[in-house]
Amino acid sequence: MMSCRLSSRITPPSPSGPGGVEKHQLYRALMAGALSFCLVAALLVVAMPAFAQQVTGAIVGTVTDPTGATVKGATVTATDVDRGTVLTTRTNDTGEFDLPIVPVGNYQVTAEAPGFQKAAYPRFTLVLNQPARLNFQMKVGQVSETVEVNGTAPILQTDTSLLGSIIDSRTAEDLPLSTHNINQLSLVTSPGVITPNLFGFQAAQNSFGTGRPYVNGAREQENNFILDGMDNNQPDNNDVGYVPSPDAIQEFNLITGSAPADFGNYLGGVQNVTIKSGTNDFHGDLYEYLRRGGLNANSWQNNHACAPNGAGFI
Repeated sequence: MMSCRLSSRITPPSPSGPGGVEKHQLYRALMAGALSFCLVAALLVVAMPAFAQQVTGAIVGTVTDPTGATVKGATVTATDVDRGTVLTTRTNDTGEFDLPIVPVGNYQVTAEAPGFQKAAYPRFTLVLNQPARLNFQMKVGQVSETVEVNGTAPILQTDTSLLGSIIDSRTAEDLPLSTHNINQLSLVTSPGVITPNLFGFQAAQNSFGTGRPYVNGAREQENNFILDGMDNNQPDNNDVGYVPSPDAIQEFNLITGSAPADFGNYLGGVQNVTIKSGTNDFHGDLYEYLRRGGLNANSWQNNHACAPNGAGFI
């Protein structure tokens, strides 16, 4: 825990002494600088964990030997196979390990300990706000030998109370979203999410008035919108501040209940969105979006009356 304490016994120089004015000004500048440093450091310590937990997942688990006894000091390494980044930790006295801040992506995880063969967990996808539990049972042998663990990351999340639904980038791109508005994804993610105003989700702009859902009976003003860990709420009516293109999002998570403490400021739902990040391969998208009334299908009422649509087509 970080703490900053300035001693009350320090006596400031008297302005009336030799060179007192300059010394007094220097003393005040040093004190102001020290107080500013302590304030900034405290804010960083408080804010960084909450920010990270909102836009990442976690990898936790236990390492045991063939008898089921825990292995202390085993090295656990998580490698992002797309970006090449590596995260490393060691097991504690009870054989448990915890990587609490892991960006979403595709990972391969290994465990190593002296006197045991290296264990490798098969590649899996870590999704937004997911604590993936991976348990290793080491086999006696040389570290140069590798044993692949049979199994996959469990779908049932027993390490969090969070209730939510994840939509990945491929699904967001493939779903037919009118006006390219990803807020419409909130209406298909979970039961209990509705809107009395479907036209509110038809807005063509990407900020203000882009539609908000009613989650579990709460009003649309009682949601919390997060984009890459940042507050994405309009201050006047709790509207959505900015809506990215479906091609730009990595994952869309609508949390409908029992969210951890780092997700505050809500009574309804938490719409948590992450943007795609770079990998070791070049990639991108180019698209043209056009929506004109004359290209739309005719309404049921007009078809029933054999009447044309606004562009004169039947």
